Amino acid sequence: MQTIKKWVSGLGIITLGLVLASCGTKSNSAKTSDKTLTVTAAQAIATADPNKADDVVSQAALAQYMEGLYTTNQQGKIVPAIAKKIVKPTNGGKTYTFDLRHNAKWANGKAVTAADFVYSMQRQVSPTTKSQEIGHVAEIKNAPAITSGKKAVSTLGVKALGKYKLQLTLAKQIPYFNYRLATEIYPLNKAFTEKYGNKYGTSAAKTLSDGPYVLKSWDGTNDTWHYVKNNHYYDAKNVRIKNIKVQTVKTNSTAQNLFESNAVQVTQITGTQVASAKRGALKHNLTITKLNQLYFMPWNNKRSVTKNADLRRAVSYALNRRSLVTNVLKDGSVAATSLVPSGNTSNPSTDKDFNTDTGNLYAYSPAKAKTYWKKAQASLGKKKLTLQLLTNDTDVNKSAAEFIQAAIEKHLSGVTVTVKSVPLTNEISNLSKGNFDFATLAWSSDFQDPIDFLDKASMRTSVNFGKYHNTQYEGLISTLAAGTQSPTARYQTAQQAAKFVASHQGVTPLYQTAAAHLVSSKVGGIHFSLLRDTLYRYAYWK
Repeated sequence: MQTIKKWVSGLGIITLGLVLASCGTKSNSAKTSDKTLTVTAAQAIATADPNKADDVVSQAALAQYMEGLYTTNQQGKIVPAIAKKIVKPTNGGKTYTFDLRHNAKWANGKAVTAADFVYSMQRQVSPTTKSQEIGHVAEIKNAPAITSGKKAVSTLGVKALGKYKLQLTLAKQIPYFNYRLATEIYPLNKAFTEKYGNKYGTSAAKTLSDGPYVLKSWDGTNDTWHYVKNNHYYDAKNVRIKNIKVQTVKTNSTAQNLFESNAVQVTQITGTQVASAKRGALKHNLTITKLNQLYFMPWNNKRSVTKNADLRRAVSYALNRRSLVTNVLKDGSVAATSLVPSGNTSNPSTDKDFNTDTGNLYAYSPAKAKTYWKKAQASLGKKKLTLQLLTNDTDVNKSAAEFIQAAIEKHLSGVTVTVKSVPLTNEISNLSKGNFDFATLAWSSDFQDPIDFLDKASMRTSVNFGKYHNTQYEGLISTLAAGTQSPTARYQTAQQAAKFVASHQGVTPLYQTAAAHLVSSKVGGIHFSLLRDTLYRYAYWK
């Protein structure tokens, strides 16, 4: 089952924004390394349990105080962590054998061992855990059968070959599995975890860290917490900031005010704030990072009108996506040119970006919009239509929906669009029940591979709320998922799939999101990447 961490409804929903700030209470004689960063998150932590965390904030917090076999460097590239090196899989790409570093320790001084990884993954797939993030380990041999209760937890394809030797076997070759190992799979100390049972991860005291920091001062409900340097961390000497205070701040304008008053060193901004920063005194502090997230419109294929491909083509051509991101969003987001975000994938032969090879598959053309609308009118036997656009009820969502509404009514004479803006939970309910004509939806991926976006128009995923189904397209997605092609052949299959879904408008992409941050010259080592926010282990005071 897909979770809200992975997808959000509507337009303009902001993923986690992290804000770094000094406390402003240290004396001038204090060591720079002792100076505290105050960090803000968009919302409170929901859980500190890596087997259960399914929201963006909890996942981002985990990355600060937990570490898996791999991690990412300042440029977002995968590098070894608990594992000594990046492993080349054997057995047709299905078996990974890791030698673990002997100096990795939990915050209580105990060694991090292969058994800790085995226990964590077995716990995650166990039906009794009721994890909403089974997808993180679903590709491991026997995982789906275990989750459904058909096989014992002990049959999971992971085992300790020694105290510091771990073997992991997948059901099939997964080209992007290294990303899982770097951003989604963490160990757990069995003795500590079982001491608290289902209460593990419900407070800082009931959480054990193996990463650069230790979670402190979080009781499970409060809006503030701390990351304190883990002195048992194997690379502790290179963790230069000892204490980070996190406080929930939900208003971006407040965060910007703090930045301008020099109380905050890094903050996320959105919308008109970004446009203003580009023109004003803050332009040298502004950094914009494209995210591995794409907004698109699903169409209800259970309704004859919205099932019509010519109508969907007409709507797509009627949308000036560049105008949408420039004049409405104003936050650095970029117009979609395919169903795969820019930067997600590159050509294995030429290193060109995926979208450079596809070209713009979603061009703005009022003339083509009118042509396809006439075709739709003929096939539907209707001169006029009323369509309802379902969206989330935030201000930015409403503005974007109004843009879409105006564009369609301007270029498709006879089409009336009504906008239904509802709270997120209500929108999810309507989408799940099929109570919509078309809607706005976003997908955010934890790994870089085109399939995690292309399959949003496939019946293999529950996020295909519109129930679009095409046998030829399903064949392309199945080939991609099989993992049996060479990198070049698989890339070509992904290109075919992207072009196919564009020609049929199985879903209609809108834009790729971006995160805009203001960064003070007083702080170094703050780097955002396509997949995740900054990791504080690299941060330092200048």
